[in-house]
Amino acid sequence: MKINDSIGIIGNGFVGNAVHEGLKNHFNLFIYDIELSKKINTLTEVDKAEIIFLCVPTPTNTDGSFVLSFLLDSIGNLSPGKILIIKSTIPPSYAEYLIEKFPKQELVFNPEFLTERTAVGDFQNPSRIVLGGKDKYSVERVEKIYRKVFPSPMIEIIKTDYKTACFIKYFSNCFFAAKVSLMNEFKQIAEASGVHWETALNGLLTSGWVNPMHTLVPGPDGKFGFGGKCFPKDICAFIAYCKEKGIDPTVLEAAWKKNLEVRKLEQV
Repeated sequence: MKINDSIGIIGNGFVGNAVHEGLKNHFNLFIYDIELSKKINTLTEVDKAEIIFLCVPTPTNTDGSFVLSFLLDSIGNLSPGKILIIKSTIPPSYAEYLIEKFPKQELVFNPEFLTERTAVGDFQNPSRIVLGGKDKYSVERVEKIYRKVFPSPMIEIIKTDYKTACFIKYFSNCFFAAKVSLMNEFKQIAEASGVHWETALNGLLTSGWVNPMHTLVPGPDGKFGFGGKCFPKDICAFIAYCKEKGIDPTVLEAAWKKNLEVRKLEQV
């Protein structure tokens, strides 16, 4: 392989591993993680690559604010002049902060749309790929990487600015979370009214206007409401972000409240 076919990956959790599995047949990969059991290469080896995927966690505090230390450390430990592909989930304002803080790096925000238990398959069969950056050249370089792996024009690559790219991730996850809460509430109403829920749901879905995804109550995990690592974290973080921007997130807060209610009922 050519030197420019080398790509680095920092963070070898379920996102980093999915990126690894998806790219390994097309590029020479160097993978680093702070956990010894997940580390395949050294940070020095990863730093030799011109293009590096950052797949590190961005946990939130109880007030919804982000812990950026993993991301900041990852970027800060790299040589300048890289194209860094940010897979970590962060709101638009934090993306702007990173771009201003690291002017010698080209940051391309590429949110992941993976479910942890099916992450590798999800990466290899994307519904769309979102790329956002300040520099058109960098975004197009990353687009070429993905087109090498996914040459089919049926897979849309959405190229936009970095704020919009970050927003799309929250827009998607918060919408789906709210949809789950809404379906749980409708099932409660149906049961209280003596309505046959499955028939009622089929009556809705056969209209063709509603995608059946996220309408199953209980969900695929057999539980009510939404759980996992992404939906709860993302909706709480976005509620905090909305308030920071002076927006009253009434619907999102109601969706989160309903989720807490149905999850609590399940434990009774």
